[in-house]
Amino acid sequence: MNFKIKLGLFALIGAMACSACKKKETVEETYELPNPMPTPASLQDLKNFLADNLENAKQTFTMDEDAGGTITGTQGTSVTFNANSFVTQSGTAVTGNITIELIEIFSKKDMILMNAATLGRQWDNSLKPLISGGEMRLTARQGTQYLKLAPGATYQANVPTTTIDPNMTLFYGEGGRTPDTLVWNQVDSAQFFGQGSNYTFWSDSMNWINCDYFYNNLGPQTIVQVTPPSGFNNSNMLLFLSFDGLSSITNFYGFSGGNFTTALNYTIPIGMPVHFVAIAMIGGNAHVSVVSATITNNHIEVLPSLTQMTPAQLATALSNLP
Repeated sequence: MNFKIKLGLFALIGAMACSACKKKETVEETYELPNPMPTPASLQDLKNFLADNLENAKQTFTMDEDAGGTITGTQGTSVTFNANSFVTQSGTAVTGNITIELIEIFSKKDMILMNAATLGRQWDNSLKPLISGGEMRLTARQGTQYLKLAPGATYQANVPTTTIDPNMTLFYGEGGRTPDTLVWNQVDSAQFFGQGSNYTFWSDSMNWINCDYFYNNLGPQTIVQVTPPSGFNNSNMLLFLSFDGLSSITNFYGFSGGNFTTALNYTIPIGMPVHFVAIAMIGGNAHVSVVSATITNNHIEVLPSLTQMTPAQLATALSNLP
């Protein structure tokens, strides 16, 4: 027998011991959910779901390595390679046709669904939120063998934008093609500029690339804690923080005392309007909670129950993040 569980920008239920948290009243929608709720799947099942989203977003292009060429993604990213730009992982020259793979990420929806949040590593190894002007993952292979750029080889990329931000620069992502946690490092030597409707840069690195800058809010900062619903923790749920009005999504890496926390990793500006987005897999389906809040000092957020969404409902909920 089914019952209705309410979803939307959820109202927080009950009073909290911490005065920093406030009850939120929002417009609600209802969806059918089996009763009782099954046990949440493991975190790896959720990460597999996100990795599948990443794989499904991949665009492939065939290029003659002996001639070079330009590829253009469906969202407007273009990349131009010179002839003889690639070698095998062992350094052997490559000839003939190769496959270029491109993934473009411009929306908050895709940042979350592909687990590509925007946290940058600073000089002291601490993390700080980034404002993104567009992410991409760029790889090359011949058959099943992935290639790397030849010594001294570079490529030119153009990333579309509606507004040129003079603060924008280039970051490279850590990890492999599908890292569990994606962190970005600023590039010191990149040739990068904005002109017209594009950010243009030359790079000697493949894989994860991001047009970004550090979010420099000089006001008071605070750590944020989030209490998940009963039965959920860092072994079966991922938690994201969306900055309202900014192209910025962060992860919660810390978990202590039953709470997700930003402590020891990064802080959030007090007064910042945000949305918390929690995702878990239950019975092979995504279950989600989206909660709006304004960050207060020593903020503690208590999440309501997660609600099952179809892929279309999930895409709509994430597309509606301000």
